[in-house]
Amino acid sequence: MFPNLYAERKKVPSEAWEIIWRLPDDISLPDWVEANVRLSDKMAAEPGPLRISRTPYIRGPLEALGNIFIEEIVLVWGRQLGKSTGVQYAFACYVVAQDPGPATFLLPTRDKAKEISETKLDPIFRACPEVARRMPDNPDDYTKLRMNFQTMIFAMAWAGSDTQTTTRSNRYLFVDEADEIKKTVGENAIDPIKGIEQTTTTFSNRKIVKTSTPTTPEGNIWQALKQCQRIFEYWVACPHCGVYQILYWENVRFGEDHDPVVVEENAYYDCEACQKEISNLDKIRILAGGQWRARLTEGPCDQIMKNIRAKIEETIDLETLLTDPKYRRIKKIGFHLPKWYSPFSGGTFGVIAKEFLEANKDLQEGGDFAPMRNWRIYNAARPWMEESLSKTELELMENLIDLEPNVCPANTVAVTCGIDPSEGGFFVDVLAWHMVNQTISAHLIDYRKIFDWDELANFIKNTAYPVVGGANKKPILVSGLDTGGSEYEGEDTTMTEAAYQWLLKMRKMGLNVFGTKGMSHPSKNRAKQTKIEKMPGRSGKPIPGGLVLWEINTGEMKRVLWFHLKIEKDNPGRFTFHSQTDADYIKQILAEKEVRDKTGNWEWVRRGRNHHLDGTVIAMTLAERDCYGLQIFSGVGSKAVARRTISKGVE
Repeated sequence: MFPNLYAERKKVPSEAWEIIWRLPDDISLPDWVEANVRLSDKMAAEPGPLRISRTPYIRGPLEALGNIFIEEIVLVWGRQLGKSTGVQYAFACYVVAQDPGPATFLLPTRDKAKEISETKLDPIFRACPEVARRMPDNPDDYTKLRMNFQTMIFAMAWAGSDTQTTTRSNRYLFVDEADEIKKTVGENAIDPIKGIEQTTTTFSNRKIVKTSTPTTPEGNIWQALKQCQRIFEYWVACPHCGVYQILYWENVRFGEDHDPVVVEENAYYDCEACQKEISNLDKIRILAGGQWRARLTEGPCDQIMKNIRAKIEETIDLETLLTDPKYRRIKKIGFHLPKWYSPFSGGTFGVIAKEFLEANKDLQEGGDFAPMRNWRIYNAARPWMEESLSKTELELMENLIDLEPNVCPANTVAVTCGIDPSEGGFFVDVLAWHMVNQTISAHLIDYRKIFDWDELANFIKNTAYPVVGGANKKPILVSGLDTGGSEYEGEDTTMTEAAYQWLLKMRKMGLNVFGTKGMSHPSKNRAKQTKIEKMPGRSGKPIPGGLVLWEINTGEMKRVLWFHLKIEKDNPGRFTFHSQTDADYIKQILAEKEVRDKTGNWEWVRRGRNHHLDGTVIAMTLAERDCYGLQIFSGVGSKAVARRTISKGVE
């Protein structure tokens, strides 16, 4: 029988009944946010009521989330624009107070999930009276990772945990820092974002919010933006002529004097129509009258990527899309916004121009593209795309020799393999060590990506490479696996623990495969052996017989690699590549640059994908005299000759 709701209601305090059964207020989502959401001094530089008039561009995404036909929005914005606080966190408050349903917030790691919960969500929830009154009476029901409100459950999740991301149905899904969320590796590898999206399919009224600054065109957030049915950009009217336009970086003017102080104070925007100056104060004023408009031309995401200018007559405004019945089939829309739209002090034309000039100087003088890459992704909100090989990359291509892949040079005495787990698989780099005028030299014979543990084991066990002029093939003599990494399959399983378990299996199979990790405190040795007695993590189970692990002085070994890359052509000791080595491998070898930090010490700075660099360094270290060098080359002449390995000339 159906319950007697009237009788049931008499058992429940009136205040609780109103909380549970109350219909949403007859007010738009943006207006509700302005009336109810408060920013705590624990989370905001400007505490107090959240005023949409301060960042008017957040009204559009909030209106889209309040539309019953829109299921998903994707925000690709620069930094300091308020996308997290003004859209994600504010919408989360609305959900709890006005339209409850099971919700999950997905972040890259467990630590990040706890941090966002503690420093962002909890303060904004407690500061909002309508949310605070729906908190549970029992404090144990409200934790950093699971907030059991009276009307709904709001859970925190992270990549690498199957149970956290795929087992509970969700009406609401929030994904932040999407480009930092990576696939797990191994036999049961999953894509955390795709996996958790499946939990929303049972709700016809689901809402998904994805945000991130973009990294590469293949990154999660840019791919999500490309899948949107419409992509909106923010148009503002010139205060002088009234013409609506997108603010393009090419129209920012900062003069010929590139003095940082002068640039920061005097930079302005040049109106596309009347060429009159739009100052930072003008920009703040005209934001209020801005319009979100989407291109109707083909390939809008590619046009934004290539900075192709839009024509307003070939666009549609957001209000029309949300209200006109003919657009009801549009469920997924995106919003792109560069940082120079920011009304805050860190987003003025001058500040961003100064950062641009500094990044461009580094690019011109040192060939270091990392600052310009960061400027592009954080300010222009466009992914970094390397369109051509740099001078250094072209020079390194000269290390290719006329020898096919998977073939060892003549006089090869050993083959070593380095393995770097990342991006849902394993980057594998294989080196052949051959004698050239009584000097051991390294040659890249193979590099590839392998996707699960079993395939990796079979590769190491069964692969052997023919040698030029030799009758026998050379198997992989010794391999090294980087045991670092993020969370793996299951809430309490780390990549390190999974690697240890696999290494123990390799030991039982009689294979020479060893774990490696970077030295926490680099010493004069390029490698040193240590022994692991227990499994990591909470289990702490003892490892029978222990597990051999090699700690690598990675900074020093990268210097060793560069020394041998720069040895002149046809000279002993030169590091060479097989004839079909492609630009991607070369770019990854060049993905780190040694620079001085603020204290004057040298450090290696990453400026791109570096997986093959890490694998190559591991493979080189295994042949180092501080590692297995003398054992690998024990059959080659005397110990004096054997010591002339890759360390020669690098002291």
